[in-house]
Amino acid sequence: MKSIRETPVPLEFKNIFLNKLTGELRISSAEHKKSMFFRGGRLIHCKSDFFDESLGVILNLIGKVSDSQYDNISGLIHSVDEQVGTVLVQNGIISREDLEEAVRYRTKKIAVSSFSIISGDVVFTKDLTPGNQGFDIKIPVEEIICSGGKRIESVNYISRKYYFNSPGLKPGKSKLYKLLSIDERDIVEIVKNSEGLSNPRLISRADMTSEKYWEGIAVLFLLGIVDFSADKVDKPTEEDIVGLVRLKNDLEKGHTDVFSIIGVTEGDSVASIQRAYISLTKKYDPARFGSDISPEIKKSAQFVLKKLGNAFREINILRNKKSIPEISHFELADNIPENAPDQIQKEEQSSADFDYDENFDKFERGKELYYSNKFDEALLPLKEVVKSGDPGYENYLYLGMCQSNLPFFSDEAERNLKKAVKLAPGKSEPVHALGHLYVKLKRKKSAKKCFERAVELEPGNIKAAQDLFRIKYPPKKKRKLFSGRK
Repeated sequence: MKSIRETPVPLEFKNIFLNKLTGELRISSAEHKKSMFFRGGRLIHCKSDFFDESLGVILNLIGKVSDSQYDNISGLIHSVDEQVGTVLVQNGIISREDLEEAVRYRTKKIAVSSFSIISGDVVFTKDLTPGNQGFDIKIPVEEIICSGGKRIESVNYISRKYYFNSPGLKPGKSKLYKLLSIDERDIVEIVKNSEGLSNPRLISRADMTSEKYWEGIAVLFLLGIVDFSADKVDKPTEEDIVGLVRLKNDLEKGHTDVFSIIGVTEGDSVASIQRAYISLTKKYDPARFGSDISPEIKKSAQFVLKKLGNAFREINILRNKKSIPEISHFELADNIPENAPDQIQKEEQSSADFDYDENFDKFERGKELYYSNKFDEALLPLKEVVKSGDPGYENYLYLGMCQSNLPFFSDEAERNLKKAVKLAPGKSEPVHALGHLYVKLKRKKSAKKCFERAVELEPGNIKAAQDLFRIKYPPKKKRKLFSGRK
């Protein structure tokens, strides 16, 4: 058994697909369990204890069972999920064709949603398959990869690990091109003519956003169409070094305003500013300037990286002063005190210079403790990162999620999650986390608004969709056969 954080679920699917394996892939997280069975590299059956992945719920979602029928059979759905389809067919509520369509839909849904699981354990047991399931379902794993490979968890893992590497096409994979989208085929052509260039240089040449590039390259990597050469890691060119020295001189003279430092304008979106900032921090990361570069150049990179962090922090403070709307037509509050953002802003303004490396280490440590459910231990490093003035929305997001799991911290959790929403109005994660907090606080109306907004921002957010469904259609309590009254 392996940790998902060390071996992400998408890599297990890649291995099963490329080697045409037969067996069971079992995933265990803190709250749920899934099992997926494969035969010769094809998906044939899935099990899941997620409520929204039960067969009865799926039948309702795809319109085979109406809402009124669902209410009438809800007790059956919650008690005998494996037999519910057969019972419904026997009673003439659905046809066998309807049942087969629902089973196929459910099988793909369970597999694709597993790409979003980022904590827990995963194990693949070879040559273990289920018995007769009643339907001859054989779903090609490449179809699952094409859908699940675009999930943000897959994209983040691959972009972090191979950011400066050079992609190359592997031979004998042209038959898979028919599965690709137009953007993914464009990336194949870009890589084909890449001349060994790194991902950042290919992105600059591509007529697409960085997000589209990484979504496409993630799918190509998981399908085995593209691989990354370990010996072709992007090193700073002479042009990069000249640009670094020029930027350092400008920053020392104070001739550059905070927006032009990041390479953005005041009217750019939060997402655009964040992308530009991340791109520059990777470009001028001191670790990229290895031992063969002079110490002077490495010090210049450290100086520039520090100034980039300060500029990013100041941009967020300026935007907060101008009261840029959090989320249009969406009110999160049900009588929430609004004095907290001002206090957070004062802490940012009075903080010392932003030390990127130190705060990054603290954030990663806090994040690791959070995923290990050590919320009290994670609290201190996450609080220190927020107080340091680092304006990244993820700092407030993880601090808020951590506080949501601790007694007496609900007010602070709410303020920090709202701050994360304000810093990243286009992201679904902060709104989704805020919805979870409201569920714990039994503020169902606010939770419902949050889940609806999270799905609106990211239609592929399966977890948010599941939470929204649960809050709209809570499981009914089972009736006791005998009341116990005399």
